Amino acid sequence: MVYSILSKPLWPRLSLLLLMGLVTSCGQPAASQSEENQNNPYAQFRQAVNEVEPLIDPSLESLTTSRFQQETPAVKSSITLAEDAPLAVQGDLTVVSAPTMQPFNERMYQRLIQAGYSGVLDINALRAGSAIQQFCQDRSIDFLTVNRAMTETEMEACGRQPLGLMIGKDPLLLVVNKENDFARGIDLEKLKAVLTENTWFEVDPSWPNTPIERGMIGPNSSTVALLSQTLFPEDASVLLKAPSTEFYDYPEPMVQSLSNLPNAVAFVNASIHKRFTQTFRVLPINGVSASVETVETNAYPLVQPLFLYVDKTQLSSGTPTTVIVNFYLSELADVLTDVGLLPLNQSQLDQTKNQWVKTIANN
Repeated sequence: MVYSILSKPLWPRLSLLLLMGLVTSCGQPAASQSEENQNNPYAQFRQAVNEVEPLIDPSLESLTTSRFQQETPAVKSSITLAEDAPLAVQGDLTVVSAPTMQPFNERMYQRLIQAGYSGVLDINALRAGSAIQQFCQDRSIDFLTVNRAMTETEMEACGRQPLGLMIGKDPLLLVVNKENDFARGIDLEKLKAVLTENTWFEVDPSWPNTPIERGMIGPNSSTVALLSQTLFPEDASVLLKAPSTEFYDYPEPMVQSLSNLPNAVAFVNASIHKRFTQTFRVLPINGVSASVETVETNAYPLVQPLFLYVDKTQLSSGTPTTVIVNFYLSELADVLTDVGLLPLNQSQLDQTKNQWVKTIANN
């Protein structure tokens, strides 16, 4: 199931001037009301959830993406990329994306339009594993944005030659319903129990003997991949077979479902947090709360790296994909911060840009 920002049949009838006017006045690209979007649960939940109040209680603001935005210093790379004008790009492009990175691509699309791009950037939201699979199988997809690295198995099985560029980070937060008044923090050993046991009492005898109702994105998701790698490296099936765990395709339906369950626990990305009602509170893990500093120093244990993948065989100087990815990398830090994701530090950003420049030079 996919979600496209614009329907292609409508677009040719819109002039560039009109579209830029809409972006300037509304802050969002024009969106069609196609039957596909009406039937898409992700699009429906995003529309409904965006109309409600922010998720976090003001007293917990230190754990929200707004705090990340306030803390994030301006990142300036020492490497300047070639300034290819998006205005010169002819035709439409397609990106397949993990849902977490959907707002990032939407904001980039806005900037592309403002820079003169007159084509359609067709953005398709899929869970990480499915997004990677589609990118590898469908050569019409120009690039992929996803919140985990491709595995060695995925790289070997890919029908293309993927180049992975790390572009940012996104902490994974453990949240409980606000009616939960006993859990105030958790270590990694207890976290394993929270993800596998039936009751809160089995996690900690001082906690009530009430059922744990778990929700997470999965099973073929970056969330499951990170938790398996961090907590269950020997046997990921333990996580997948845990009782009372319900897997969801998208975060909005998950949060809506769990919001009425006082014993609920879930993992959500920091970048997703601000869209939800004031229903959950965040638990520190190993006594550490997610922040720019704790992510940067690796003190916070659950952080998802953000990647942009392209096909090496489709890259050469001046091609549409190359121009657009070049634009992405040039605008990266500001856009990531705008949507609540964490940009790379200068050294990491320079490394990504160097990787990109060398790849283009060798094609």
